[in-house]
Amino acid sequence: MIRLLRWIRRHAGLVAELAAYGFWLMIDLAVALIAGPYGTLVAAVGVPLVVLLRRRPGARLVPTASIAISLSLAISLLCAAQHALFPAVPQATSDLAFTEQLALAVLVITVLQRCPLRLALVLTAAAAVAIVGSPIMRVTDSATTGYGVLSALGWGGAVTIGLVLREIDTRRRAAVEDVRSTERMELARELHDVVAHHVTGIVVAAQAAAVVARTSPDDVDRALAAIEHAGTDALTAMRRMVGVLRGQDAEGARTPGAELAEVRMLAHRFDPDGRLVRLTTDPGLEHAVLPPGVAATGYRVVQEALTNVRKHAPEAETVEVDVRIREEALLVSVRNDGVSTAPGSGRPGGGFGLVGMGERVAALDGTLSAGPTAPGVWTVSVRLPLRGAR
Repeated sequence: MIRLLRWIRRHAGLVAELAAYGFWLMIDLAVALIAGPYGTLVAAVGVPLVVLLRRRPGARLVPTASIAISLSLAISLLCAAQHALFPAVPQATSDLAFTEQLALAVLVITVLQRCPLRLALVLTAAAAVAIVGSPIMRVTDSATTGYGVLSALGWGGAVTIGLVLREIDTRRRAAVEDVRSTERMELARELHDVVAHHVTGIVVAAQAAAVVARTSPDDVDRALAAIEHAGTDALTAMRRMVGVLRGQDAEGARTPGAELAEVRMLAHRFDPDGRLVRLTTDPGLEHAVLPPGVAATGYRVVQEALTNVRKHAPEAETVEVDVRIREEALLVSVRNDGVSTAPGSGRPGGGFGLVGMGERVAALDGTLSAGPTAPGVWTVSVRLPLRGAR
């Protein structure tokens, strides 16, 4: 039962769509049994099945939409041909399938939300012909006008919803891009600090090499090796940050300069009484010498995760912060039990905090995961490799 509820929560959109189809399908079946024509059943079952195929992994929306619209138009044309060839046969409004109309409306919303604008407009226009044309071609009695008006209103409502969702997605993408740009500016400033630090070290090593060359020629090789090592470190650090600034497939970072030694103070500021946060670290980890990028990112993850707890899970009774080094990697985990178990509340909030964490983690070849790990529990986990990080 619990697994079923979890599945329903993860696939709430699919469940709602199937429930709507089921409701209208029962009405179509009842009308078909009373009036007799079977075109209703073909349209009421066939078109929704095709529309549902868009949810398959890897499914292409445009071909699926084209097939569904073509099937609806084909059924309408067959009904119109039947009316023309057999005008003496009584016709009824049951040739119009309400489940089919709903499926085409859902398709219009999806197409307008996800497809490129030109294709979306073409498919929406074709869907208008299928939706509004079906009562005109299938219904021959006095109800034709009424059903045509209702179909046109349904198509217009679907278009409105699709355009609103498209605008929301556009604004969200713009907001994410703004976050990325802001974070890259932060990284650009840190790039300046890193380069200045390494170049200063190279200059000092070169000056020392000049002195050594005059006083102890045998130690010149050691001085030159130090210069080479400092140059390699500088190039590695610059390569990582420049990769992020160019826009690698990653998403945002911040708080340069923070170290793991400050995590305990961060937890104290979040929970001064020490009743909510449980901090667990390896002995001596706060004083361990870690690559600067790894230490700063570990701090950033804890900071952002605690901020999200404050914003989105204020009812949490326990927050577990775990920072350890295992298998040449820094492991950071923040768990809280303040996630509501009500349907639709599996994700605490919809801000861009994870965007901020993702870019730095990706720049360090790390991995980040965030999501529910148990009923009512939300976990943010990060793994940052130590080898090769600077």
